[in-house]
Amino acid sequence: MKRILFRLKQEFFKMLPPTIFFFVILHIILYTRALMAKQYDIPAPSVIAATIGALIIGKAILIANALPFVNMFRQKRLIYNVIWRIMLYLILIFIFQILEELIPILSKHETVLQAIHHIFAEIEWHRFWATYILLVVFLTIYNIATEVIDAMGRDRCINLFFGKKVGV
Repeated sequence: MKRILFRLKQEFFKMLPPTIFFFVILHIILYTRALMAKQYDIPAPSVIAATIGALIIGKAILIANALPFVNMFRQKRLIYNVIWRIMLYLILIFIFQILEELIPILSKHETVLQAIHHIFAEIEWHRFWATYILLVVFLTIYNIATEVIDAMGRDRCINLFFGKKVGV
């Protein structure tokens, strides 16, 4: 039982940084979309959707990091691994975002096949791609930051940002 709790605690702390980062980012996206939607009296997406989205992205990153080929370019220059990981994350987030769009469509149709058949007609593509583009930008920032922190070391980065200023 202690092993299971220890493993769950480890998974939780691995998932925490991307979840917090994307919690903030998705709420910024939500707020931006709400400001734009207000102009046309369109109901804004909910805070709950942004929170669930952050949890999904945090889990997607955790899943991607568990894949055996995620660090395929670890021995090469940092940029190779950064680009590789961004591509993996983007594919996973795209899949999760399509699934997120599919869930409400499932309630309108009797079977999953019918919902899949109608998904491309019923998705609000402008909203989908706007959200995806913002996620790409912030995912890139997140991935570069985590790779640099891994390369430099967590303690060195914390000291660099919050330690004493040395020399001018």
